[in-house]
Amino acid sequence: MPIYYETNSNNKGDDNTKRTPLIEGLDSLNISDLTASHPIQGKSNDLQIRDFGLSQMLKLPSAFGNIYLGENFSTFISINNESPFAVQQVGVKIELQTSSQRFVLSDSTTAPHTALETQATYDTTVSHEIKELGVHILVCSVHYNAPDGRKRHFRKFYKFQVSNPLAVKTKLNNMIDGRVFLEAQLQNVSAGPMFLERMKFEPSEHFQFEDLNQCVASKDESREASVFGDSFIHPQDVRQYLYMLSPRSSDNDRISRTTNALGKLDIVWRSYMGDLGRLQTSQLTRKAPMLEDLEVQPFWISEGPVRIMLEQPFKLGIRIKNHSSDNMKLVLSSIKTKMGSVLLSGLGSRQLGEVGPNQSTDTQIEFFPLTPGLQRVGGLRVMDLLSGYTKDIDHICDIFVLSQSE
Repeated sequence: MPIYYETNSNNKGDDNTKRTPLIEGLDSLNISDLTASHPIQGKSNDLQIRDFGLSQMLKLPSAFGNIYLGENFSTFISINNESPFAVQQVGVKIELQTSSQRFVLSDSTTAPHTALETQATYDTTVSHEIKELGVHILVCSVHYNAPDGRKRHFRKFYKFQVSNPLAVKTKLNNMIDGRVFLEAQLQNVSAGPMFLERMKFEPSEHFQFEDLNQCVASKDESREASVFGDSFIHPQDVRQYLYMLSPRSSDNDRISRTTNALGKLDIVWRSYMGDLGRLQTSQLTRKAPMLEDLEVQPFWISEGPVRIMLEQPFKLGIRIKNHSSDNMKLVLSSIKTKMGSVLLSGLGSRQLGEVGPNQSTDTQIEFFPLTPGLQRVGGLRVMDLLSGYTKDIDHICDIFVLSQSE
């Protein structure tokens, strides 16, 4: 992106000078010196920048192209002395202004270039990592001393828009045991394809996570590879990433279940020209589910596959956890009218003892299935004898009951 500077100079060839093909071509296109109203005449080596339709001021390209959040904005700036005499103490200050901040990218005004001879150039390159969306303004200032000793300067502003290269959406599924399944949908909304070098999830302090986007590359290899196969995303394409979050510690289980902060996504990509970009999302949040004082979770007692046969009793483990700040003395009882076709076998009530804050107790219950097929297990009630708090459990889990012939 060249920037040209030209001091006042009126070098003109006389009318008898031989006209070159270059001058004739410019003349036929009616391209004339902006500082004069007559056609271009003179020797080809007398042509100046102004002869090509450029004025005596800073020149920038009409567009920088697509500039996206997270990429490095780099530009090359060249000061070219087109005058027939040298200028002294040339300093250039390059700034980038956003809606909230102003960054100095380069400043040689405090230690200016001693002299810039005629036809000589003064070059500099600046770069800046784009971290804000919206309008940005590149401010270029040139300071110099003219041959008559007077200090002169000029300034040019260039405005460009920074767009978002990626659109990130999330979907959440809060499980009863405190786990959270986080689905992140990543869409390429830029104008070109991109290569994802890294898609990393950084959980908040209360969670640990498992990346569910990896698979074994082949039967003979133990290394893991992305389920997507390759890392290219074309414009408007969407990829879905899945992570399973679980409480980091049982000591702060209540905090992890009620916090709304889940973590951040750290994304690194390269554009189709190889430019590196990085984007870290803000904190991914959720609407935290309400946490009741008592939580009831089922679990199977035996390991391996479970076969539940019609009219044959089976045992189901029940874990009851106290999420309150007080001790509880619990009693588990049945509500036969809410049991459906899976009935409780044995005593209809049992003492579970005292359970402290953030503590749990396990018990085993035997059920008797009366109907084959998919059935609901429920119809239990837990009561705290100390406070009178009662929780009805209409649905614990679903089971599939096999008939005797299967």
